[in-house]
Amino acid sequence: MIFAVYAPSQPLSPEILTSLDREVAGLMDAWVYMTEGGNNSSAGLFMAGTAILRAEAAFEVAVQSDNDLLPVEVIESWTAYLKSSADCINMFRRAVGSLTTSEAEELLLASFARWETAGEELLESVQSTR
Repeated sequence: MIFAVYAPSQPLSPEILTSLDREVAGLMDAWVYMTEGGNNSSAGLFMAGTAILRAEAAFEVAVQSDNDLLPVEVIESWTAYLKSSADCINMFRRAVGSLTTSEAEELLLASFARWETAGEELLESVQSTR
């Protein structure tokens, strides 16, 4: 039997955002490494697996963070950023397992473009509330 231990949620902080941002960006670094070194290289697959685990861990912390004190417009942008981060993680997972690299890369790049846009919108919403 597995027992889950839930820590009380932390308030949303710049560190949580930075961690999620860094780890999702790390997925693209892993993709570039894999495509330059060949899909079947064990080092590339190891890097991809590690990148997924790190991104998922950062995503989980971000999702569980307490954002009750944020202004409504920032919460909306934060939610959109979380959704786009989840999309990047899922698309990366699919791309790593895909046999058609060019199609997978196209979908992954589109996902990352949406993620970058959501990140910019989040930053703008935070700056507009100061």
